[in-house]
Amino acid sequence: LLWEVKRVLSELKLLKRLPKYLLMENVKNLFSSNHVDGWNIFASFLESLGYKNSIMVLNAKEFGIPQNRNRVYTVSILGTKKFNFDKLIRVETKNISEFLEDTKEEKYIVAQPSMLKKIPCSEKFIKNNYGFLKIIKDSCLTITTKQMRCPNAGIIKLDDNRYRYLTERECWRLMGFEDIDYENALREHKGTQGKLNGTLYKQAGNSIVVQVLEAIFRELLEVGRVE
Repeated sequence: LLWEVKRVLSELKLLKRLPKYLLMENVKNLFSSNHVDGWNIFASFLESLGYKNSIMVLNAKEFGIPQNRNRVYTVSILGTKKFNFDKLIRVETKNISEFLEDTKEEKYIVAQPSMLKKIPCSEKFIKNNYGFLKIIKDSCLTITTKQMRCPNAGIIKLDDNRYRYLTERECWRLMGFEDIDYENALREHKGTQGKLNGTLYKQAGNSIVVQVLEAIFRELLEVGRVE
């Protein structure tokens, strides 16, 4: 996708229509040894067009969402001004109970033997050990494109000592979307009765936390006003 962005920007440069701002989001693995060289080439290309690049890893928890989601954000501004991520308005993380549904629907129950074996007896998540499922307390792990796998965002313990996966709606809420957004998507992707809706899980896992974007846009508007 970076090279597609490069192609588009190259064409816009010929038309003298380069955008003032460029915002990109990616996983932290972007800066791993496998990918960092490609990123550096792209960043140098942006600089050759006259952009100033600012980069920071932001966690959804910093913006009120109880999801441990670290992502790399890059804001590139055409001209001499750099974006200051420190000016973003951070807010206290909400408790995940505000995002959860009260459901014991059978389709969400962890029943697969391979998954049940990954629930730690102590109910404590071992940091950096992806052989276990996290029992969700105050927050979840990163929302991914699938929940019926390990690792996933975590599981909920029910009062009958069973466990369930996060619902599709919960994943959308934990990405910062309103229920009306979820319901609109559900109308387009109804899924199969009694089955998890893979499309809606995928859309949530591949999205960007709304509140993080809002904080960045708010500061970009302020930058534009000052200029």
